[in-house]
Amino acid sequence: MNKLNEHRGDILIVDDVPENLQLLFTMLTEQEYEVRRVLNGKQALNAVRVEPPDLILLDIKMPELDGYEVCRQLKADEKTQDIPVIFLSALNDTFDKVKAFEVGGVDYISKPFQLQEVIIRVENQLNLLRMQRELKTKNEELEAFGYRVSHDLRNHLTIINSITYLLNQKYGKTLNEVAQNYIESLEEESERMGEIIEDLWRLSESKSNYLDMVLDSFNLSSMVEKIVNKFKIKSGNKQKEFIIEPDIYVTGDQRLIKIALENLLDNANKFTAKIEQPRIEFGRLQKNDQNVYFVKDNGVGFEPKKAENLFTPFHRLHRKETFTGTGIGLATVKKIIERHGGNIWYDAGVNQGATFYFSLA
Repeated sequence: MNKLNEHRGDILIVDDVPENLQLLFTMLTEQEYEVRRVLNGKQALNAVRVEPPDLILLDIKMPELDGYEVCRQLKADEKTQDIPVIFLSALNDTFDKVKAFEVGGVDYISKPFQLQEVIIRVENQLNLLRMQRELKTKNEELEAFGYRVSHDLRNHLTIINSITYLLNQKYGKTLNEVAQNYIESLEEESERMGEIIEDLWRLSESKSNYLDMVLDSFNLSSMVEKIVNKFKIKSGNKQKEFIIEPDIYVTGDQRLIKIALENLLDNANKFTAKIEQPRIEFGRLQKNDQNVYFVKDNGVGFEPKKAENLFTPFHRLHRKETFTGTGIGLATVKKIIERHGGNIWYDAGVNQGATFYFSLA
């Protein structure tokens, strides 16, 4: 349980004027907040690293490190970037509100302090923090539930598929045409359900922060080749050109990145199925001194103006009668890329193919 649920809130006050510290300390402790006090920016940063508070009241005008710089450093650190900061400023001091919000401040309180104003602004931020933490917990619980359910459903569906296969093998030839059609429909729907469960599992796994990422350096090109080889086996005699730039190495979670590539390449493979000379390309380019990777195809493409929700789960650009799919794949890819600190975007046109670009931090 976090500290914010155990008491009203842990507040750190930073001000180089002892009288201001004492006044705020008295105000807030009387309201049953847990309060700590420091006199300068360096002490504040040290105190936060040792034990992060729920909220920081930060004076702007201080020697050595002013409030803007302290806030900037806090927001640059992943461990402290979510702590809300309320700036303190005297009415006769120059206070740049725009700069205060630009560096990450959420609110400000003017000196001399008014008790009711201080309490209201503090309580507003702590209430927001409580809601954010509750929402994060519920999301993590939902992700864990989705992961477990998808895993269990996969096991049950495997049993159903096995029984259906045995039924068809042993009795299929003795059944009339109607009964054989029933079995065929059962197999088709089981395959469809398997796709949905598999995609839901991938999406749950890509979002689940409770599953720690394992970062390694590996050959991304080799991973693409292995995925492409599976397509070649399934397609039989279907001729499709695959262009893979060799020896592209990246650092990331191999398990998750493989899921992302499988989705991107599967889309490229699916949407080039009706092209006379299908071609799929994987490679790398430089943009703003950063490596950018891409999966490009010459398939049916899509209209960019209609693709606003392309990365939203269950959003489809093509009718399911034309192209199969669940509409979950690209949402999964986006979550995986974001977990790696990267971005994903696209370039496409109707009957002009599509290219998906992505970066990794």
